[in-house]
Amino acid sequence: MKQIIKNIYHVGDNECSVYMVDTQSDEGLVLIDAGMNLDMIRQINSHGILFENIQHCILTHCHIDHIGICAQLSRELSDIKFYAHELDAVPIEKPNHDGRTAASWYGVRYEPVKLYQKFTSDTILRIGNYDFQIIHTPGHTPGSISVLVESKGKKVLFGQDLHGPFNEIFLSDLQDYQLSMQKLLGLEANILCEGHFGIFQPNHRVKQYIEKHKRLNQPLL
Repeated sequence: MKQIIKNIYHVGDNECSVYMVDTQSDEGLVLIDAGMNLDMIRQINSHGILFENIQHCILTHCHIDHIGICAQLSRELSDIKFYAHELDAVPIEKPNHDGRTAASWYGVRYEPVKLYQKFTSDTILRIGNYDFQIIHTPGHTPGSISVLVESKGKKVLFGQDLHGPFNEIFLSDLQDYQLSMQKLLGLEANILCEGHFGIFQPNHRVKQYIEKHKRLNQPLL
């Protein structure tokens, strides 16, 4: 586990990057996505941080590499709360949506989990000492979200899978994606925590990354 900035960590990579915010409160730890490797999450015990203190998990979208161990987490951490956008809720909460979750791509079966809250629009989720700005950024999937958190005066953007891929079975929409990327550019984030390609900083590198993929993924005329 590596600290990115005060109270914000990169937990590790296993099919996707998992990030974590220590709320410095009784609300404990917040995961941004869960990944597919429970052992990786169990090994966060450092910096005075304990696995048992994970109380929240914000899911950026419904793909198996981001949600694969949610059911396992809920068995080990009985009070953990899961959050996602309502447009990706069905494949997260219901069985037999292997196309939407991309579970079939990995040759695994997804075990559904109940969501504590389903976002219907952009909102602020207050957890402990932090405001988590939930931003609906459809394109990769209909219910894709990005999350903005501030630490030490820096805007940290959790923008998982901003690169895509885009597929009909995911219900991807490149026109929606273009609007979403424009919305993220307007945030002028200082740090981007991406789902598969690492951490980008400062602001000009964040901007370059988003603009690059916005340019590469134009809708067909």
